[in-house]
Amino acid sequence: MATIIDAALTVLKTANKPLSADEIYVEICKSQLFEFKSQDPKAILKAQLRKNCLGFTGKSAAETPRLKQLIDKTFQIL
Repeated sequence: MATIIDAALTVLKTANKPLSADEIYVEICKSQLFEFKSQDPKAILKAQLRKNCLGFTGKSAAETPRLKQLIDKTFQIL
């Protein structure tokens, strides 16, 4: 996989249901979709998920959101 968000999208497509950031992280690692080189890989993943969410307006927001964060803090593909 090229990026963290690509790996997360692959996990969500395979699961075919909304998942939490922790669940996405476990599946990325289990399937070896991305090699995290950070001391806090879950924080990096969560930041990438947020900035790719519909409605995120920070400076680092993705031009085209690909995710939606649900009330229960899970993520689904738009």
